[in-house]
Amino acid sequence: MEKRSNPGIVALYNVANLSGTPSVYHAGFVLGPRINAGSRVHQADLGARLLSTDDPEEAKNIAWTLNDCNDRRKEIQEEMMDHAVRMVEAEGLQQRPLIMVGHEDWHPGLSGLVAGRLKEKYGKPSVCITYAPGPDSALEGRGSGRSVPGVNMGAAFIEARNAGILLKGGGHAMAAGFTVTPDRIEALRDFLTVHVEKQLGGSMTPMETVIDGVLSVRGATLAFVKLIQNSLGPFGQEHPEPLFVLPNVRLHRVDIVGKDHVRAQLGDWEGGSWLKAVAFRAAETPLGQAMLKHGGNRPFHIAGHFKINEWNGQESVEMHIEDGVLAMMAC
Repeated sequence: MEKRSNPGIVALYNVANLSGTPSVYHAGFVLGPRINAGSRVHQADLGARLLSTDDPEEAKNIAWTLNDCNDRRKEIQEEMMDHAVRMVEAEGLQQRPLIMVGHEDWHPGLSGLVAGRLKEKYGKPSVCITYAPGPDSALEGRGSGRSVPGVNMGAAFIEARNAGILLKGGGHAMAAGFTVTPDRIEALRDFLTVHVEKQLGGSMTPMETVIDGVLSVRGATLAFVKLIQNSLGPFGQEHPEPLFVLPNVRLHRVDIVGKDHVRAQLGDWEGGSWLKAVAFRAAETPLGQAMLKHGGNRPFHIAGHFKINEWNGQESVEMHIEDGVLAMMAC
């Protein structure tokens, strides 16, 4: 990828306005979603055609098509997510051990993404069910689940399949999928709820933030972030990116960007250095509301991952915020 020897990768880089060295972040959040977008909302073979063509002009055309597909995917996903959240809130599903929603109008290719967003929003195992015609043309439920530490979603679906509730089911601990007939969905809901409660042993869904290091804004230098990425990366499911906390920072220029992302400038309370930061999809969360309300007049402890931002040939450090809390006083 770094050598840019593949015409499809080069075309996708250009469409996504990438110029620097590719990272795991680019693969997972910039290039990957575009390659997958064809199979989610348009043609399943677009990604394979992009990566296998030797014709730069064909690669450019496919890359732009995939970019359009990705924009459409985002629109459909937001519509599904808004509908799902309304269902959760109306039915009080956030109070249950497991969140499970579904609708016949939802797009089958986006169930996993919506389940993941629900899991992030509510901190609970979440299942999203869409519907599509099966082999005999009758509607089947196509579901995806995303889990939290302590709950093995794949094992739950396999047991449901073995119990005769699912037609198909499997996956791994944090992400899994299944096929179910509509008349068995309520039985599946009951089965999964019991299964999750059993795995949790009667306790609440585990919610914890494990901090790997403490740093000042002044210490979050480009050289330090590159050292972390080059010496410890690449990061992934079984090798998570280090999570750092910046204690007692001042928030400046806090606002909402896009639909619901909260951005800010972070500075050491005594002044000096500043760092760009963003909390994705946080505008309506307690964290986002605290940042918008108290930013500038109260110190915060902010936890997140450091990223290298490239713009017009210049590199800078920014933080992707994962968690935070109002500090009692600056040290």
